[in-house]
Amino acid sequence: MPDSLPLVQLQLLVPLLKGLRSCGVDPEPVLESVGLTQAAVDQEGASVHVMVMHQFVENCANAAGDPTFCAKIGFQLDPTGWPMIRMAIEQARTLGGFLNIYVAQASKVASSVTPYVEVRGDMATFGERRSFEPLILPAQNDGFMIGLKLSMLERVLGDLIDRQRVLLVVSDPSVLHSRFDPFQVLRGDNMGSKIQFPSEWLSVPVSGGNAATDDSGQPQEVLQDQFLTGFQNLLMQHIGHGGLTADQAASLVHLNTRKLSRQLFKLGTSFSRELTRAKIEYAREALQYGDRSIEDISSALGYSDTSNFARAFAKVEGVSPSQFKKNRAE
Repeated sequence: MPDSLPLVQLQLLVPLLKGLRSCGVDPEPVLESVGLTQAAVDQEGASVHVMVMHQFVENCANAAGDPTFCAKIGFQLDPTGWPMIRMAIEQARTLGGFLNIYVAQASKVASSVTPYVEVRGDMATFGERRSFEPLILPAQNDGFMIGLKLSMLERVLGDLIDRQRVLLVVSDPSVLHSRFDPFQVLRGDNMGSKIQFPSEWLSVPVSGGNAATDDSGQPQEVLQDQFLTGFQNLLMQHIGHGGLTADQAASLVHLNTRKLSRQLFKLGTSFSRELTRAKIEYAREALQYGDRSIEDISSALGYSDTSNFARAFAKVEGVSPSQFKKNRAE
């Protein structure tokens, strides 16, 4: 593709055409409205000026009668169906590597934008910057791309994604449907959409990527499992002596609190989750195998009020400590 023209490959239209058909809309008239045909889309490597693409996605939303149509299509896409994203998943070890591979591959199918990943302090930005000033508001195009970017992040992060810590920037926030409500949204300029999120997420391992190893050749997954198991055992050894703070727990594994938090995040857990797990496990064993009172167990775990311990225990076990003890005795 000539660098002097802002071009986009027509293969990127395929998900939108399928989306129109699923809505009961014939895509042929929508294609014809911008001078395209299905045969042109099917032609491998065929490209079109980006302004044709912008007008086409706007016409798609109008034909579907849904101003959020393109954002829905982008978000609902299985990102592994795109060759450049599938390559990133197969080759990357972390989210950061995944995004970098995608950026390199995406540059090959569109000369109209420059995709990028940028890190500034504790925040990372994943977006694209247009190489020209669009003639129309690229609302639907931004909606589609922000949906696709989110589907990529959720493909890697899964339940680890904290939506309150994600910022979406698009030219027209009204094109985003209710699925985007948990995220922070800002109106940006016309030059490209972007997502901002904590830079620590870039180190999250990619499921399906190549396994990393250390100098001894052990897979990284094995080392991570060993770390978590060891940390859980240390918590159990120390939890019954008045409880543990995050700083105290971090010192057990010779890390500071921040590094421990990051390590546990990469393993799909957190200090508060592991602390609760250790407290409940300790309480179960003490209630089942000893004669200690509930007040004594509560105090040993660092609870200042026995009722707080009872609520925490019941939330996990479904019964109060006294009922649990009675059930085990019976």
